[in-house]
Amino acid sequence: MTDEEVREAAFGHGGNSLAEVGCAAAVFDYDAQAMAIARQRITLAPASWRQAVASLAKGDLFEGEEISKLEQAFADFIRVPEAVGVPSARAGLRFIFQALDLQPGDEVICSAFGYPIVPFLVKSLGFDLKFADCEMTTLGMDPEALREMISERTRAVIVTHLYGVPCQVDKIAEITESQGAHLIEDCAHCYGASVGGRKAGAFGSAAYFSFETSKMINTMGGGMVTVDDTALAERIREVGRNEPQKDLGWLSKRLFKTTFEATVTHPLVFNLGVYQALRYAPRGKEGEDRFASGYHGDEVSMAGRLGKFTNYQAKLGARQMELIAPLSVRRNENAQRLIGQLEDVVRFQQPAGPDVTANYMLVTALFENMRQVSRALLQKGVDTKHLYMRDCSGMFEGEAPFPNAARAEREILHLPAYPQLSTAQIDSIATKTRQVVTAL
Repeated sequence: MTDEEVREAAFGHGGNSLAEVGCAAAVFDYDAQAMAIARQRITLAPASWRQAVASLAKGDLFEGEEISKLEQAFADFIRVPEAVGVPSARAGLRFIFQALDLQPGDEVICSAFGYPIVPFLVKSLGFDLKFADCEMTTLGMDPEALREMISERTRAVIVTHLYGVPCQVDKIAEITESQGAHLIEDCAHCYGASVGGRKAGAFGSAAYFSFETSKMINTMGGGMVTVDDTALAERIREVGRNEPQKDLGWLSKRLFKTTFEATVTHPLVFNLGVYQALRYAPRGKEGEDRFASGYHGDEVSMAGRLGKFTNYQAKLGARQMELIAPLSVRRNENAQRLIGQLEDVVRFQQPAGPDVTANYMLVTALFENMRQVSRALLQKGVDTKHLYMRDCSGMFEGEAPFPNAARAEREILHLPAYPQLSTAQIDSIATKTRQVVTAL
């Protein structure tokens, strides 16, 4: 796949102008060995600023028929009866809980390794939170651990498909169904991935997807819930109707924030200043730097994640659904190339079997000396991401230890392999990673 094809898929026909995205949409051809590589690439949806002005002039910025069109297209893609646009993935989970009529005191099981907002939300709604450990192949919930934990009291099980690799959701669905509990899929990372030809998001009572800036579909926030039942979809829509309408202040904030993220992850800007800031930033507790990690405690809230999903966001989402296929091909090619060059010296997260397709939103490696590897790679010009997910059980007092979750938090490091990277850059990342692993 050529760089021009990647540009077209990422930014749409003609791309966005440099003024629109603060240089973020330009194709920048550079020496893979000489330039530092950012851990991820944030891009604006095609024509985001122009579409905002056009929608404002037309009067369909917040409400319009594009929402229902996107919902139908999304449901058709996942192959479920219904899909419902929501203001964020975490709002989608809350809406699902409300629509399923779960009551305070009901038992809900989550994976011990995952995004902290999930168990925090479960606890905040008054449910009896339980954990099941992850397994070390997909890093998702271990079906056997769930089998030991689930009981007649269990009303819902939340499974997370991490980093674009589906968990063993087919086995988990069988266990959950046998106990009469609801299965809820966290598909924030897993748009387009599948197990046995069945898309992630089609195995349970409901699933939720994220459209945040770093995700496969970026509408500067928002998300989608997929459901197996039209009556449940209508109850979720009813919950969403009670949310307040967003305003121009929200729109301007999201546009400028996403433009800033796109600018600082653009290779030219990243190399002119961001990389140096990361490399020489002072270290905090235990040698950690805030910029290198993916999760911070102040992010565990619903602040800014509520309000109605907008017609403007639906337009952006629909356009990206049309353009995403070639980007997904390139992302997969980059991931497979990187993994193939390192699998003899590095352990990677893997799909559970040959009938599983991953989208490789993040290429995930495990290192016993993860922090040393991360710092050494940064010195060589490869920025990495870690501590994106956590051993959530460790955040709640009185929880028993979950050894796999603790190990996953301690060892996981994400290597860049996003579709805008060239083959030469992927080869450079592989070479430098091998050098670091050998030296350490």
